[in-house]
Amino acid sequence: MKNLIIFFLLFFTMKSYAQEYPLGTSPSDIPAYSYIKDTNNEYNKYVGLWKGNWNGKTIYLELKKVKHFNNGIAPYYKDRILGERKIIASNGTVEIDRISNFNYQHPEIFGMGIPTGYNGGNYPSLMFSPDNMCNMFARLVVTNITPTQITLHLMGMMGHKKADCIHDAYLQQYEEYPINFPKDIVLTKQ
Repeated sequence: MKNLIIFFLLFFTMKSYAQEYPLGTSPSDIPAYSYIKDTNNEYNKYVGLWKGNWNGKTIYLELKKVKHFNNGIAPYYKDRILGERKIIASNGTVEIDRISNFNYQHPEIFGMGIPTGYNGGNYPSLMFSPDNMCNMFARLVVTNITPTQITLHLMGMMGHKKADCIHDAYLQQYEEYPINFPKDIVLTKQ
């Protein structure tokens, strides 16, 4: 009986290692409960606390690499980048702070998404889905990244707007959503 237990433990251990696949693998090409893993540490350059300034405000962006479970017909695990932000006005007032209570289940920032076309090139992007934006989202296009700096471009709101959006009057007046995030910014790693 002891040998049988050891055999099954070894079998399941080997099976779990055999079900890791590199980033870029399509979930439709893997068995259920497999793991699409950042085997080459491609996401590590994004991870950390980033800081920048715009219009007198200070923005912090915290990005983390996590093993995320995707439930569905064929569930699987995948390494993903999740992020939250903190924005401080020039007078020191904290306008948004989602970093202190980092939400792993529903973060505002997640991805790395499908490469996004911008200025004639394809760049990695993060999905940005701020609270209270009526089911709309944007892309944060990573136009440049070094070990110490990341350059982001906010690309338009997309999605299916929720009926009776709390921002309808603002939308009619300014023809855009009141997102507290710069259109373009360079952030420095802290």
